[in-house]
Amino acid sequence: MESDIRNQQLLDFLNLITPENKKNDVDQIVNKVVKNKSQINSDFNNRNLHSEIHKHCSKLYKQCNYFHAVFEAVKTYNKLVKEKAKSNKDGVALMMEAWTTNGVLKVTSCQTDTDKNIQEGIKFLSAGLMQAIRNPTAHEPALDWPISKEDCLDMLSFISYLLRQLDKSTYYNQ
Repeated sequence: MESDIRNQQLLDFLNLITPENKKNDVDQIVNKVVKNKSQINSDFNNRNLHSEIHKHCSKLYKQCNYFHAVFEAVKTYNKLVKEKAKSNKDGVALMMEAWTTNGVLKVTSCQTDTDKNIQEGIKFLSAGLMQAIRNPTAHEPALDWPISKEDCLDMLSFISYLLRQLDKSTYYNQ
């Protein structure tokens, strides 16, 4: 059932069982919830996130399930790097091998110092993502490692950046 239909049915039900003098209170509560939902959707949609983030994370984010939205995003990035690099490695080891200047994924030609710095930077950013975000979400319960709405949006934006670098990269097997 669509959420708007479900919400209207809930509102109709509440209006049936609510005493006349309390209907204004119900309306205020419902309006606050609708406003919060609208703000949550707006925050997510205004970030210009990568299409893979929308595909895998939008529903979780809109449910305020920030921990799992981030976890899905980082798992998606890992999977897509693994596929493009044609590697059996995973996590930090995958990123350190695939993105190195001698690795199979290239975002630059790795000819100049600047090219090499960018390539190595993507490697370390990707490995750091695995170490600092994927591993804790994979091994810690959500209650012990909470992720705020703001941190979630920042992490999803960061992962979007890395996904765009992956999109630009070419597979190069020496």
